[in-house]
Amino acid sequence: MIKNILFDIGGPIDKETLMDKFIDEQIINSFKFFDIHISKKKYIEIQKKLLFSFSKDLYKDIIWDLSNKNYKLASIIEKQLYSTEEERNKKRGFFEPQENIFNILENLKRKEYKLGIVANQPTRCIEIMKKIGLLDFFSNKYVSESINLYKPDEKFFLHVCKYINANPYESIMIGDRIDNDIVPAKNLGIKTIRLLNGRYKIQKPRNVTEKADYDINNINEIEEIIYNND
Repeated sequence: MIKNILFDIGGPIDKETLMDKFIDEQIINSFKFFDIHISKKKYIEIQKKLLFSFSKDLYKDIIWDLSNKNYKLASIIEKQLYSTEEERNKKRGFFEPQENIFNILENLKRKEYKLGIVANQPTRCIEIMKKIGLLDFFSNKYVSESINLYKPDEKFFLHVCKYINANPYESIMIGDRIDNDIVPAKNLGIKTIRLLNGRYKIQKPRNVTEKADYDINNINEIEEIIYNND
């Protein structure tokens, strides 16, 4: 029986579609400033290679690969990427809520499921969620930066479960990454739903232990899955 639902933010709640697009453009334009022209095709090929190999720091690794392992150049490009983060957030309106996510969360809350956040995000994300009315649905009001625990560390999942008084065996995790969301949750006996959208949809489980209990293409599918596990 499912009583508790744990959510990643990037993907299941915040689509981050524009954010991904703006990050790609920023990296390519930064190289262009140094008269290094990166084609979209080459960029996508490198990104795919790194996603398939389960890169732990995707953007840093993309920059490193594109710089031909030039440490000085890679450091400059990486610094430019993070220094323009606020600009990108403003450009995308700070948050890109998944379609119908407010109704989904309201329905789950009304049925008395406990909802928790397990997300690698800066603390300002919490303020944005509060401002747009998303934070009220969740029993914990913090992200990784708030408590200095980061996925895929299983202690992060256990910390949230303890805080919201949730038994892992009665919980389900909704995320978009095999390495950060699915694997650590399954190791703790938490059921898993993997949302196949965004960059990480092309990742493939390397063995059966990395396969989510459920794969979905649309966030609207989660209610039926959860109710069927009730």
